[in-house]
Amino acid sequence: KKKEKKEKKEKKDKKEGKEEEAEAAAADDVGETGDSSKKEKKKKSSKEKVEDAGAGESAEAAAAAAAEAELKKKEAEAEKTRLAEEEEKRKEEEKKKKDAEAKQKVLEKLQKVLEGSKATPDDVEEVMAALKAAVKEAQEVCLECQEIQEAEDRSKELKKIAKAQEKLRQAIDERDAKGLQKQIAKAEEAGVPAKGLEEARRVLKEEMPKLEAKEKLESLREGATSEQLKEAIAKAKEVGVKKDELAEFKELLTKLEQRDKIEAALKKAMEDRDVEALKSTIQQAEEAGVDSKQIKKATKVLKEEEPKQKAREQLKEACGESVSIEGLKAAIQVAKEAGLEAAEYAEAEDRLKKEEEKERLMAEIKQVFEDSKTVDMSSIDDLREKKEKLESALKSARAAGVSETHLFEGDQRRKKLHNTIEDLKGSIRVFCRIRPLSSKEKNQGDHQVTEARDNMTLAIDNKDGGKKDEYTFDSVFTPGTQEEVFEDCRNLVRSVLDGYNVTLFAYGQTGAGKTYTMYGSLDQEGTAPRTIQELYSLIHRDRERYDHTVYGSMVELYRNDLKDLLVERSGTPRRRSTATGNATQVGGSLNRRSSAEDAVAGLPRLAVKTEKSGEVMIDNLTEEACASSADLIQLLERGLVQRRVA
Repeated sequence: KKKEKKEKKEKKDKKEGKEEEAEAAAADDVGETGDSSKKEKKKKSSKEKVEDAGAGESAEAAAAAAAEAELKKKEAEAEKTRLAEEEEKRKEEEKKKKDAEAKQKVLEKLQKVLEGSKATPDDVEEVMAALKAAVKEAQEVCLECQEIQEAEDRSKELKKIAKAQEKLRQAIDERDAKGLQKQIAKAEEAGVPAKGLEEARRVLKEEMPKLEAKEKLESLREGATSEQLKEAIAKAKEVGVKKDELAEFKELLTKLEQRDKIEAALKKAMEDRDVEALKSTIQQAEEAGVDSKQIKKATKVLKEEEPKQKAREQLKEACGESVSIEGLKAAIQVAKEAGLEAAEYAEAEDRLKKEEEKERLMAEIKQVFEDSKTVDMSSIDDLREKKEKLESALKSARAAGVSETHLFEGDQRRKKLHNTIEDLKGSIRVFCRIRPLSSKEKNQGDHQVTEARDNMTLAIDNKDGGKKDEYTFDSVFTPGTQEEVFEDCRNLVRSVLDGYNVTLFAYGQTGAGKTYTMYGSLDQEGTAPRTIQELYSLIHRDRERYDHTVYGSMVELYRNDLKDLLVERSGTPRRRSTATGNATQVGGSLNRRSSAEDAVAGLPRLAVKTEKSGEVMIDNLTEEACASSADLIQLLERGLVQRRVA
């Protein structure tokens, strides 16, 4: 369809072209001087001639006449047109002359204004307005000259100057030294007159110290020390920098001072290698912006010390109240892995050794305890052997710090063995001690009639000279040392603390050596002072297990008379501290009175009573609290002074 449409258009264009060529040929026949109507008639006539070539001669004549008439008419009209055109041309030339004169005047005015603007005026706006008006007027008269371009260029220059002056004034009002510097440079570049720059330069001179101070502050915004910033703020205040401009730097100074404190704390924490302090100060340092190198260094120290701290805490816990061998071993291992100095876990190692020793000793006690279950309960020697082993193990365990809770069962077993031995010996034990002959006895011809067969058997000469009589005792001493005699009594002291009543006394004729055995001499203490010392030694040993209070009394039984040896019988007697703490004044004088005589003198009568429990008590007998062995020995010595001696 498009192709058919295109072909139709081409045919139409060819047809119209042929018609135009025919019209042009007809126009050439009429002549160039004819007008449009004449040409049209000529065309039409030509066409008619072409179309009606075979018309008659009458039609040709009429057409020729009409053509001639038309030609004349056209010629008249052409003349009229020519005259009108000449008039128009004259008027146009007059107008051109007037326009040229007006343009000249406008040009001269423009040149004058332009010339006046070359030297930069004080009032730029006024000159710019004059130039603008002159250019506009020149443009209105269609003036085309170089001066218009120059005026426009100059207007642009003046506009730049005006803009620079405005910016400069604004900078002066703002008193911004940096802005002033910039605007002064732009104003100079724009050609602002020197007079217009004077005020700006004066203000700049005043503001430059402030600018320098602020630039100094800005330069210290990053990487400055608190001292540097403090000094810069002081200088800025001195040159008149406003408070609001200093506010952020004061805030920065506060942060820097805080940072310095944190940094100092961080250094101290590193020096002390304090884990908790390092943890808190590292976090604070990160927030405060402390040097990253310092933080890394502190973090490294923390990484090194944190395992050590944990190891120390584990060591402390392991060495605390709940001590265990496994806990100590684990803590020591952690301490070694954390790199602690040996001195730091030396205590734990020592505790471990002690705990292992305790464990070994408890195992030993347990073994001795088990062994003692099979002992022959009728054999004193076997019982004594087991008891001594158990005592030795208990003693070592206590010395190692084993708690009494762990030793209770073993101690109870020891008590049972001890008291079984004492029971086998009998509730009344008799020791025999043979006194050597004195010089007097030897001089009189006396001789020794006793012979110790063993440590329990004594043989005595028979008067008839026959076989010697033999007697068996619990022990025989001939005469033995004071220590040997006491050694057989030592276990009885232990029985006292186990809750048994024990009595030691010496029996024999006058001069047999009873006093020596019981009390001894200065360099050879007897059984009584040794018993006292042993009693307090055991009390001291068991001080963490039990609380003991010792009371002392001293009474003399002489021919059925009871006498309180702690009552002074000279001056004004004083009943000393008793179990109840009371004190009673009594009278009397120093003598060897009997109890009856004491009663006559007003002293309380001593009476023996048996309680329902079977315990024997003596009413009105003085008792004194004795805090130490020295107190009890002193009491003994005071009582001995008032003894009756035959």
